[in-house]
Amino acid sequence: MPRHLSRGALALLSGAALGLGLPRPGLCVLAWFALAPLLWLCEEAPSWKRAFTFGFLGGVGFNGTALSWVYPLCRFAGLPPVVGFLAWSALAVFLGLLWGLIGALGRAGALRRPSLAPWAWAILWTAAAAAAERWTPRLSIDFLAYTQWRHLGLLQISSLAGPHALGFLIVAVNAALLGAWRASARPQATVPGAVLNASLAAALLALCWGYGLASLAARPAGPPERQFRVELLQPAIDQYQKFDEQHAQRILDGFDELLARPRAGAPALILWPETSIPRWVTTEGGLPEAAAWSRKLGSHQIVGAMVRAGGLGHNSAIHLGPDGETLGAYHKRELVPFGEYQPLGFLERFIGILAQMGGLTAGDRVQPLLQTPLGPAAVSICYEALFPRWARLDVSQGAKLFVNVTNDGWYGRTAEPYQHFEANRYRAIENRIPVLRVSNSGISGVIDPWGVVTAKLDLGERGRLDAEVPEEDPFPRRSFYARHGDWLAVLCLLATPLLLL
Repeated sequence: MPRHLSRGALALLSGAALGLGLPRPGLCVLAWFALAPLLWLCEEAPSWKRAFTFGFLGGVGFNGTALSWVYPLCRFAGLPPVVGFLAWSALAVFLGLLWGLIGALGRAGALRRPSLAPWAWAILWTAAAAAAERWTPRLSIDFLAYTQWRHLGLLQISSLAGPHALGFLIVAVNAALLGAWRASARPQATVPGAVLNASLAAALLALCWGYGLASLAARPAGPPERQFRVELLQPAIDQYQKFDEQHAQRILDGFDELLARPRAGAPALILWPETSIPRWVTTEGGLPEAAAWSRKLGSHQIVGAMVRAGGLGHNSAIHLGPDGETLGAYHKRELVPFGEYQPLGFLERFIGILAQMGGLTAGDRVQPLLQTPLGPAAVSICYEALFPRWARLDVSQGAKLFVNVTNDGWYGRTAEPYQHFEANRYRAIENRIPVLRVSNSGISGVIDPWGVVTAKLDLGERGRLDAEVPEEDPFPRRSFYARHGDWLAVLCLLATPLLLL
């Protein structure tokens, strides 16, 4: 195999191995050394163009692995195999462009500052990831921190430095390992700072782990004295029947059956998943089916529904009071490209499934919080939970609770529902705030401010999750990150010109 082809294959494999750290299969340990070959290829590249190519191929490998569920999604929708393959590969290629940019920047930074190469790589990668976080359309699944979802101790550092902290550490460790390997492979040559950089990276990893273990040790061990009762409805409705009129009554009857099941006492809050009501509704018209249960139980409810308001269509969550009246509504801010709006509108002529919920309008950036018995609640719908900026914005408005309503029924038993659920754990830790997550087909659960899942309904399971949320707020001031913002990302962005000039 020609040398340039073998190196291109190595770049692909390096990115793909890193992607295996994400929920399913979740080989988190790979992230701590799988990136090193890609960094080596970029540093050894004869030009920035070749470094861009290697970085791009690594990004294609990572995103192709992370988004492997795109192909079965298209097949579930009845699309031809070639369309599924094109959608999957096009998305991996698009997201790989960012990695190409990182490869070119990283090569320049490492060559200009060889003694600081691990930190140059970490700073440049973090800066690029933070700047690209606001791209649209994006899926924001490519945060390197998401590869460490199993290691709850390491995740705690997110409460101090936000979603990019673990990514910074992962890149630094990989680059330090690369420097150490070079030093061992060429003992006769001087490799500036290799031992020092490896020691610093190891110390930083140990420090973060120690902070995380200390944070978890401070978590209350026993059940709290006072708790709110909450109910999460997981109806497990076939996605491709949700908006079929002939199934509408059966779907509503299914919710009635879940709500009619015996309970120890009336809940303070009931959550329905995204697009629960099988028709378009208006806030003025109310939700009579759900309102009847509010009156019967004397409970607040948050119900996912498609709403027509002012001639516009929204993917929304409606807040009902104990007497069934509409108290408020949240309209989704971050719409799914090709699902809720069409960046390439002409595709609707060829792929009809794209138009099922297309043409929606995004809600306002800042919206009133929903005043629930558990406190002011911020709502995210579907994949909005992948975007840290929305959660931090809502906390700055006074949110004491995150509610994520979603519908992962599109994806079957692929990796996507697991990736989506675990992202909520990061938002809880970053802001030190509990998360209630309700999904049509799973995974639904309650996550406390330390990221511990205290109650859960698994993927594909139909049921009602009766759970408790402590009344006492263990973090009334929220986290350092919530109070001070993405300071690590800002510092990395400011340092980038210094590394490159």
